[in-house]
Amino acid sequence: MQNLVKYTLYLFLLITGLTAALTLVGIGYSWFFSEAKELSHLKWLIGSVIIEMVAVVLMLAKKGMKYLPDTQTDKAKNDTLKFMEDFISAGTSATVVSNRVSWLAGNDKLISILQSKAASGTRIEIITPNEVPEALREKLNGAFFIVTKESISPEARFTLVNGDRSGAERLAIARGVHPDHEITIFDNNSGPQIIAMAKDIIRKSKELANAT
Repeated sequence: MQNLVKYTLYLFLLITGLTAALTLVGIGYSWFFSEAKELSHLKWLIGSVIIEMVAVVLMLAKKGMKYLPDTQTDKAKNDTLKFMEDFISAGTSATVVSNRVSWLAGNDKLISILQSKAASGTRIEIITPNEVPEALREKLNGAFFIVTKESISPEARFTLVNGDRSGAERLAIARGVHPDHEITIFDNNSGPQIIAMAKDIIRKSKELANAT
């Protein structure tokens, strides 16, 4: 299917190129041979070239946009928490990888969402290098806490939803601090390799936690 799309695009570009070449020949002929009678179809050729060029640009833009990740920049902590609420709510499973969980402890609404998800059978995993406070564990009864006990906190901060549904995964990667806290969201079109790397990090973190 992908080859068919590629060959169709090549054919479309070839037709556009031939139309443009014919148009340039017609313009050159009428320009250098002033006594020649008017070329009645020249205006249609020029119009066709313009339309085809616009169509090519739109086609390439539409194809390219599919492979670009979504991004957002949060100026306040509440904006990020609201994003997390919506992002996790849209998934059938969620794995949160963070170097600390203090951002979660003070968000009762997000805790409530995670509780309801876990209660309904959704697998909720939180991977962190440090032990999670017992009070938070009790609030999130049903969620899985994976503590790697690493001496150096990892820089990775991301959330993967639908990790158990190949092709339906969505990955949110955070970087920076407020008011320039940037979140980049990948799916199977815009970042399949990055999603695969995130899955590898999750798998290796679980292996590390089980080994300690």
